[in-house]
Amino acid sequence: MITIPKKVEYSIVFISHLAKNPDTTTSLKDAAEKLFLPYSFLSKLATSLANGGLIISQEGKSGGYKLAPNWQQKSFYDLLVILGENKAMVSCLGHKPCARSGKCSIQNIWSQIETSWQQQLKTIKLSQI
Repeated sequence: MITIPKKVEYSIVFISHLAKNPDTTTSLKDAAEKLFLPYSFLSKLATSLANGGLIISQEGKSGGYKLAPNWQQKSFYDLLVILGENKAMVSCLGHKPCARSGKCSIQNIWSQIETSWQQQLKTIKLSQI
């Protein structure tokens, strides 16, 4: 079974929270408390999400985070890329050559599954979550 890493799960929870409060900036401390997420982990996620252009940060007394203007166009797959979780499903589809390459009868099937999976994830917009 495929599992969703905690950083993807927590990012979706955080994005959903920001989407419900679009006109306000949310501090990480408040978000961590309201969402029952570990502050230090959320802080690292916020940095990745900001670097990926999904959220924007404002410094100062009334600072915090809010969603970037184009966040609704981003897909679930885009989120995986931002978080570095767009890894190959099986090792033979990764960057390292497979020892069984050329002799493997199922590599093509894995490739079809992965391509289909990626295409589906690209159709799911974060605004749908």
